[in-house]
Amino acid sequence: LNFDFFSTVYCLVGHTHVPVWFEEEDVYQVVPRMPEYGQTMQLAQNRLIINPGSVGQPRDSDPRAAYALLNTETLAWEYRRVPYDISKVQARMRACDMPARLVNRLEYGW
Repeated sequence: LNFDFFSTVYCLVGHTHVPVWFEEEDVYQVVPRMPEYGQTMQLAQNRLIINPGSVGQPRDSDPRAAYALLNTETLAWEYRRVPYDISKVQARMRACDMPARLVNRLEYGW
């Protein structure tokens, strides 16, 4: 990870679909942290790269939708998980002729 690509204290990303955050403890040390769902955490004063996960296609073997709430006044961050109707989404994907691999992976969260 390269914290040199942004100048703010926090950077929110989503590309990996995996809920995680990375804390820059010093210039040469970055620590990955995994969330505890339903727990509120205070954002550190250290610089962070934060990924809330994925609502529709998680990649961490948990098929539930992953998201986070950020309170910008208190700098509180809370990771959350909720179930959703995966079979309904899969039916719509099949109707669009999406590849079976993409349709099936939703059941497994990968």
